[in-house]
Amino acid sequence: MANYTEVRYINAYVSGTAATMVERKARKKATLMPKFRAEKKIVIAFDPVAVFGIVVATVMAVMLLVGFMTLNQVNEEARQMESYVTSLQNENISLQDTYDSGYDLEQVRQIALTMGMVSVDEVPHVTIDVPMPEPEVEPTAWETFCMFLTGLFA
Repeated sequence: MANYTEVRYINAYVSGTAATMVERKARKKATLMPKFRAEKKIVIAFDPVAVFGIVVATVMAVMLLVGFMTLNQVNEEARQMESYVTSLQNENISLQDTYDSGYDLEQVRQIALTMGMVSVDEVPHVTIDVPMPEPEVEPTAWETFCMFLTGLFA
């Protein structure tokens, strides 16, 4: 067979056909490409996002501790207020007993009778009947619609 090309998948010359023969071209000398210079890598000793995350986590932990301390203070104040309310209730009970024992109901009744008090049984009672007016009947939705149409076409 005739000369084949260097690329195997191109087979242009077949014997017995009118296809022209592919001539080999002389190889040119390979041109040298400029050498690739590797750029200097910028090396960061720490990751700013990671440092920011650590700072945020630390701040949140401190805020959590401060919140717990504040909660403990508020709970202590609530306990103090509860004990104060209990002592005030006890004092109120003792003062109410002192107040109730400080006067005699019979003595108060005698003083009131001398001042002109009249008992409930001796007072005449007058009963007054007040008739309640009947509430106005509200029109239904259908009546309201009919009034609207009447007003519209009147």
